[in-house]
Amino acid sequence: MLMNQKRAMQALVMVSGGLVSHAAMAAVCQNPTPVWQDEFNGTELDTSKWEVMLGDGCSYGICGWGNNELQSYQAENLTVADGKLTITAKKQRVKGSQYTSGRIRTANMPNGGEWTYGRFEASIKLPTGTGMWPAFWMLPTEPAEGWPMSGEIDILEATGQADMIAFGTIHYGNAYPDNEWTSGRIIKQPDRWSDGFHEYAVEWEPNEIRWYVDDILYSVKTPDDLSDPAFWTFDNYNYHFLLNMAVGGSIGGVVDDTQLPQTMEVDYVRVYDFGQPSLEGPHIVDANSQATYQIVDEAGTGSNYSWNAPTQQTSSTNSLTVDWAEQGGTVTADITNSCGTSRVAMDVHVLPVLSTDHVLDNFEADGELTITSWEGQYNEVPNPASDAVNSSATALEYVRSSASLYDVIAGTTSVITDAGPLIAGNEAFYMDVYMPVPSKQEILIQLEDSSQATPDNYPTGRHSKFIAHTEAVAGWQRLKFVLEDRVDGGTTDVDVDTIVILIAPNSNNGDTYYLDNMAIYGADGGGQETTATTAVVSDVTTTTVSAGKGLKKAQSTVTVMDNTGAPVECATVTGQFTGDWSESANGVTDANGVVVFTSSTALSGNVSANFCVDGVQSSLTFDSANSTGMCTQ
Repeated sequence: MLMNQKRAMQALVMVSGGLVSHAAMAAVCQNPTPVWQDEFNGTELDTSKWEVMLGDGCSYGICGWGNNELQSYQAENLTVADGKLTITAKKQRVKGSQYTSGRIRTANMPNGGEWTYGRFEASIKLPTGTGMWPAFWMLPTEPAEGWPMSGEIDILEATGQADMIAFGTIHYGNAYPDNEWTSGRIIKQPDRWSDGFHEYAVEWEPNEIRWYVDDILYSVKTPDDLSDPAFWTFDNYNYHFLLNMAVGGSIGGVVDDTQLPQTMEVDYVRVYDFGQPSLEGPHIVDANSQATYQIVDEAGTGSNYSWNAPTQQTSSTNSLTVDWAEQGGTVTADITNSCGTSRVAMDVHVLPVLSTDHVLDNFEADGELTITSWEGQYNEVPNPASDAVNSSATALEYVRSSASLYDVIAGTTSVITDAGPLIAGNEAFYMDVYMPVPSKQEILIQLEDSSQATPDNYPTGRHSKFIAHTEAVAGWQRLKFVLEDRVDGGTTDVDVDTIVILIAPNSNNGDTYYLDNMAIYGADGGGQETTATTAVVSDVTTTTVSAGKGLKKAQSTVTVMDNTGAPVECATVTGQFTGDWSESANGVTDANGVVVFTSSTALSGNVSANFCVDGVQSSLTFDSANSTGMCTQ
């Protein structure tokens, strides 16, 4: 029985009469101590740890579970086998609900748990189906006030249509509808988080919560990130776990019944009194760029560091600068100090070299984007500040409408026959921007299906969003737009016919902007090849995943693309696990050009894994000479 877990954990972290802060952890050796866990090694759910929540939420006083969700939770949708918990969403009518799924929590159970501070983690494989909304989150067990005044901590949320994005959020503020939230996110390219198991975690201490995927720190929130620091009530309560997969709802969106059933798989859930070392730095980088990686959250004294990167750079400090070329790989660091030895690792994907594929509009000749509407003042004028970045003769002068929160420039195009490469990062939008009054601003590009999208039915018909930020500098800037969101799963990759540009969205900015050279860049040599003739390995990432009982298996994800930047489906990939493993493997790529290999053997201890591709067989010719990421080292 763990009713006094909070007291026990606080006793573990008491030093000289006070809690050990994040900043002070490096001064003492405080190894993470397990506080609670469920490895799901049995044949049924441990109902001494988890309460099975049932129905459509009405019996709990929150019909639709507070988010207009469509499912009724049922015990039969929760199964435990082969060392994991599986939550299954089905097209199944129960009373007024058209779908079923599963939801559990640890509150008020004999061997359940509720905690304040620590590390909270789970290894999860996300679903892919449109309309799925999986979550691993925490609520206060005995809040003094209603939601969200006492807080909510979302360790992981995702949607099936945007399974390349994982995000973590805190909710706080006043009662609905004046509630507030702030969030961080991490994107995976060219594959998706749903392609395998990943460890999602938060580390929570007084006045700070940090979010992780695997060994990557991707978000930090403190009271200063809130509109009013007084809203930070997270330190006042014990919180319990919830695991569930909603169907539809305010975030899940429209459900594609043809993709059901869908599963959310959980390998383990664990609680530690302290965190562990992790890495901070970009896991997606441009080709031929430089990036710095730093060890954070480190405890212990007298540290020695041993770094390993595919580019052969080394460092004896707690950071490493890597000069990436055109091939990614795994960056690892071994840390040895008074706490012992530990390893952190990050799989890094290098985006392909891009060049101009489609000129959408350069305001000098006929482009492939027809501007159809705008809200501000639109004029094509001589270039007001010709320089090395943009020396073209003509540009668009655009005075943003200060009366509009979302000033829209919209146009139609027929060149986006498949938006998939834009989602995977194998294509990108570029635009030149000049501001007479330099400032930092956000610019969005939104892809839409004009037959579905109307001004008042968001998110219907909106395929995806891409984001760029200006800097407060004089002169032209060439902006590259990166994926921000995959919005409506019902709008497929082949439905896009409209491009919407939003400058300084959600503001009443009325400044003047000059835009030019709107283009789509591709990885196919500037549009010279339009027919798929060859297949290449575009990326290989390798990691280790839990096999239960302290054992680990090697897991590698291989992505195969053709020469136009599109994924190659049904290609047979063969390769070898090396490092602490010695195994051959073979598999077939899915619709995203991705195949995931998992070793058949499990090992214990501080182990590492590499993977090399031996060959690819498909209807296309395999071009091994131009393949990047053939091996992780």
